[in-house]
Amino acid sequence: MWTFLTLLCAATCASASHWDTFMQFVSEHQKSYESLEVLEHRFNIFRENMEYAEQVNLAQSNYTLGTTPFADLTHDEFKNYHMRHMEAARTCGDFKSTEGPVPDSLDWRASHKVTGVKDQGQCGSCWSFSATGAMEGAWAINTGELVSLSEQQLVDCSSGFAYGNHGCNGGLMDGAFNYAMDNGMCAESDYPYKAKNGDCEKCTPEVFVSGCKDVPSKNQIALQEAVAIGPVSIAIEADTRTFQLYTSGVLTSDACGTQLDHGVLIVGYGEESKTPYWLVKNSWGTSWGEDGYIKLGRSSSQNDAGVCGVALQPSFPVVSP
Repeated sequence: MWTFLTLLCAATCASASHWDTFMQFVSEHQKSYESLEVLEHRFNIFRENMEYAEQVNLAQSNYTLGTTPFADLTHDEFKNYHMRHMEAARTCGDFKSTEGPVPDSLDWRASHKVTGVKDQGQCGSCWSFSATGAMEGAWAINTGELVSLSEQQLVDCSSGFAYGNHGCNGGLMDGAFNYAMDNGMCAESDYPYKAKNGDCEKCTPEVFVSGCKDVPSKNQIALQEAVAIGPVSIAIEADTRTFQLYTSGVLTSDACGTQLDHGVLIVGYGEESKTPYWLVKNSWGTSWGEDGYIKLGRSSSQNDAGVCGVALQPSFPVVSP
């Protein structure tokens, strides 16, 4: 089939300079297009994205852009895929930074406190994945048991006035923590993810949260101290072409601003080629970024929103021993 389409595309596409890479992309991500016209349209978008990535890669060496699952989407299509505005509502207690000593580097994955990368699909439920990741980490650190928690429980059950979440239409990690404090959290195996809104179902909680803390905004020293305690939920701006095509390295670009629209999870920090970074777990599957992760530039500032707004709204759950 693809041999036939390749011959047709060679005769009809505006440019075939990236055709082989596009075919690899189609195979790897199991893309299916309903007609030759759509195939040609998607190839042209892919080619434009790859040309943009090549220009960015030539201009700097901190990070690399390239083929991701979203490489055949226009920037507007990508922004509409699962981005949602995240309101600045902070409802947890204040985290009091002591500015005490913390490890020079840290990766909570190394001690099995982080579950595998998940995929939210075409549902604006990033906030629920960020929140479950933070709760999974806090529970594992305090009990020694790593339990993959149910995002669908949060999508279905934490909506409305009480917690301020809206399922696939967006939400906040603080609201998810407050829901968990009142109801407990069920395992993902008991309440599987469906990538769509549903009615709240009964399940048996396995993880319990006793409180939550909001890290001071724009204070990356306090944020580092919080991450030394456990994984921390953050909101960032991810609706940029740089995020769409990120494949590796430390993102230090000013291409992303501070219009928060995506919830993710800091699971550690370190340095790469002498560039400090935050290690961030995303919820777009393992074929995006560095096996589902991105490194965002880190500073030691107490008055800095950070790359993509990383330090604006950090928060984390508290699990009592």
